[in-house]
Amino acid sequence: MSAFGNVPDEDYATVGRVSDMVGQVVRALPAGAPHEWYSVTYGVVLEAVLQDWVLHGTDDLDSGDAEDLQNIVRASADVALRQEPALQETAYRTILKGWLADWVANWGSEE
Repeated sequence: MSAFGNVPDEDYATVGRVSDMVGQVVRALPAGAPHEWYSVTYGVVLEAVLQDWVLHGTDDLDSGDAEDLQNIVRASADVALRQEPALQETAYRTILKGWLADWVANWGSEE
């Protein structure tokens, strides 16, 4: 039996790997991004990656996937930071969630 009851050891290992990788993705935020966006980014990206795992069984994310996620984070921040200051956080969350939803829906598909 697993150290966490009904949580399989392999699931625990997958979630740990994914959580660590997302921590690296957060570092893609540009230097001018508000500090609060680090926590937002971690939560939104982690949720998307876990959703991808649940929906598609994706547990083998590699450095290419991390780079894709970093580019999504950078692009979302870049667009959001061009908006009026009062709208930047909403823009960032919305754009990031939208691009990540697309990533989850199309991960691994042929382009």
